[in-house]
Amino acid sequence: MRTHPEVLRELETRSAGTTPADPRNLIGAFVRDPSPEAFSLTCEQIPAVVRHHGAGAATAELRRAALSTEDREVVADLLDLAALHRLAPLDADEARGTAGGPALWRYLDSLGEPVDDCPSSPYEKLMLDLLHDDVPLPQAPPATGPVVAQAMLLGGTARPGEGASGGLTVFLSSLAVALVSREDIGRVVTVVLAPEPTAVAVVKSSEHDHWTVHVPVDSPVALAQPEMARHRAGITWWLSRLLPRCGLTPDVVHVRYSDDGSLAVADAARLLGAKLVFTVTPDPHRHLAERHPDDAADLTAMRFDLHRVRAADHLVRRADQVITIGGRQDEVLEHFPQLTPDTVLALEEGITPGPARTGRPLVPELFAPSALPRLDDSARGLPVLLNVGRLHPMKQQPLLVRAWLEAGLHHRTALVVIGGSSTDRTPDEQAVLDEVLALARSAPAARGRLAVLHAWSNDAIRRLQHELAARPAASGAPHVYACSSAKEEFGIAVLEAMEAGLLAVGPQRGGLSCYVDEGRNGFLVDTSSARSLGEGLDRVVGLGATTADVAAAGQRTVRERFHIDAVAEPFAALYRRLAG
Repeated sequence: MRTHPEVLRELETRSAGTTPADPRNLIGAFVRDPSPEAFSLTCEQIPAVVRHHGAGAATAELRRAALSTEDREVVADLLDLAALHRLAPLDADEARGTAGGPALWRYLDSLGEPVDDCPSSPYEKLMLDLLHDDVPLPQAPPATGPVVAQAMLLGGTARPGEGASGGLTVFLSSLAVALVSREDIGRVVTVVLAPEPTAVAVVKSSEHDHWTVHVPVDSPVALAQPEMARHRAGITWWLSRLLPRCGLTPDVVHVRYSDDGSLAVADAARLLGAKLVFTVTPDPHRHLAERHPDDAADLTAMRFDLHRVRAADHLVRRADQVITIGGRQDEVLEHFPQLTPDTVLALEEGITPGPARTGRPLVPELFAPSALPRLDDSARGLPVLLNVGRLHPMKQQPLLVRAWLEAGLHHRTALVVIGGSSTDRTPDEQAVLDEVLALARSAPAARGRLAVLHAWSNDAIRRLQHELAARPAASGAPHVYACSSAKEEFGIAVLEAMEAGLLAVGPQRGGLSCYVDEGRNGFLVDTSSARSLGEGLDRVVGLGATTADVAAAGQRTVRERFHIDAVAEPFAALYRRLAG
């Protein structure tokens, strides 16, 4: 039986294809294994071919491969590889004779050639309309300072906790407003994927010079990370076309995920002449090691995890500045030996303080009749354990419910879980919700003490948190924000709960230790099992009203250290420096 390292080495060799400096082997390996991941990795190695052998050698090999294969899909990929690096292996007539559809149109566009074809889908019609200047687009006036683009391709700007939208959505929205409110940043552009391939949307905030660009993708559903590689060339093309057309060409582009979506945005940054910033985390390497500790039974999953590791390495190599979140530098340096403390900049994230807002009370919503579990009168006056976020295996909501039940906490507390789409749930959302509901049905004694609600807007969540904090339990104990995640890279949702005055309890692993001082302003617990999580929550709940001072200290920590205006200052300084 092969060892785990041997399997990894084989997969890495297959993913890499060949030595980057050998154009014939590189392109030949891709033609033999034209997977989306192989396309992405080949795309990363073409610059090395150009450096070692010149653009002529790369162009000649792309031409030989395109004219010698009868697989039009492979030819389409070869044309995309050429267009992404501004190479021209085929003239316009040759290209039209060997490929068709969006890849051909992107290639012809890179040659400056007209495109005249018939669309076969709404996505293709959109693309042709843009090529023919038939799409009405807004035109931004000249910016008064550096233009910063930030990418949010997983989840977008939908309500946090729905689909893949989470804390990063909240942070980027707050950061954008804080940046454009300053005099030294001209404009912020947030790039998201359009929910449907039926329209182009470029929207300006009504109050700030913050624009959101919705990039169409040729997919009827939102993309997950494993699907990004297939759409890499398309995402790059739309960005490199839309941003200049709307007067939104960035000076600096910031990406935050180790995946092909970030590589696509990085390609657009290169084509537009923008500087690149990459927020690196240890997540891809850690996930690979934990998911495949021994011999790999699932080579497909291992190959994708390894691909994400390589994507992170490529982004580190390409970035003009690599940053880490908060105090995670040591673990990052362990996984990325090419980095040093002098080359990595550690920046913290933050939130906009959210004082109680006016509006109808939201706590009653936890008791309102619904098809999903809700609280009843038996829960009134009890300490509430609140958990907010997207329904995902890493967030471990079923583990939280199981821990709550097995530790007997349903006799002394109420548990509220908020997250997930109300319709069109992702497979992860549906699986997590099904497990939570099955646990609820298995424990009749907990009926009326557990509430499960679909995702709310960030404003509503903040209002709920402030309402809860303003009305402690009958015992005087503060209500608890129970973060059950296996780990959190930083924990924007935890910061929001602390700022409201809730008592924060979160995982020992991850970024919470950067700001949660055990027993002083919050608590860190072992979330690796239901037993350890239940014991940790039981210990904290058992402290009762004595934890009110801890919750107050947590609130001060966030308001003094993580106010979004203070957090935005080092980001603005970085962007100004890179913009020159």
